[in-house]
Amino acid sequence: MLIVGAAAGYCFAVSLRLSIAGLSVALALVVSQGLGIPTSHTLEALAFTALGGLLQAGFSLCVYAAGDRTEEGGAGGWDTRAALQALSANLTLGSTSARHALRFGSALAAGVAAYWLLGMREHGFWIPLTILFVLRPEEGETFHRLILRAVGTAIGLALATALSFWLNGDGVALAVALTVATAFAYGLLTVQYALFTAAITTYAVLLADTLGEPAWHAAGQRAVATAIGIVIAGAAFLLWSNPGERAGPVARPDPAR
Repeated sequence: MLIVGAAAGYCFAVSLRLSIAGLSVALALVVSQGLGIPTSHTLEALAFTALGGLLQAGFSLCVYAAGDRTEEGGAGGWDTRAALQALSANLTLGSTSARHALRFGSALAAGVAAYWLLGMREHGFWIPLTILFVLRPEEGETFHRLILRAVGTAIGLALATALSFWLNGDGVALAVALTVATAFAYGLLTVQYALFTAAITTYAVLLADTLGEPAWHAAGQRAVATAIGIVIAGAAFLLWSNPGERAGPVARPDPAR
């Protein structure tokens, strides 16, 4: 996780789009390494994972071809030479991207270690997951997201617990609630992070409820894991901040690349 996280964090040196690709790989590792899949089911799990990834990629390509490509124009395409130059130029500890890579990888590794050491095997992956979503190259943006994450999680936990008791195990009603929560989560992802967190928290707790786990237990595990993740992410910046970051604006890569 240290290596994969560092590589994902370093992708910010090139562009926002490449960083999202790196974060997706780190996210897959965060979730999958906590699943206790028997060795005999390895090929089956790999096939389902590959199929899901291909379906997501295919859907994204359809959306890109239908709308994003026309709006973007041809000037914002991928430039391999520029990407390599950016990676090479930022290969120094004075670079915000390089420092973020080491900070991000170390924090994710600490998050994974924390939930295994604490024995939180059911919902402990929310510790590194919190770190993955909130930790950014800039200190101000990171602490802003930490606050939004805390607020959104509290709202989502309260809403999910209330819905669980209200729906009282009604399968159809829970399916509708899960669908609505998922729709809101994806719809709000780029709109307001606190609302996205509230929606995805509602989904996670209700999903655990449908699998037979008491909602209050899942909510408690999620709350503890999120709190630990917030502490680790905040400590990562408090222990190793960016030199001179508050003296002026930080140059950011062109997100169109």
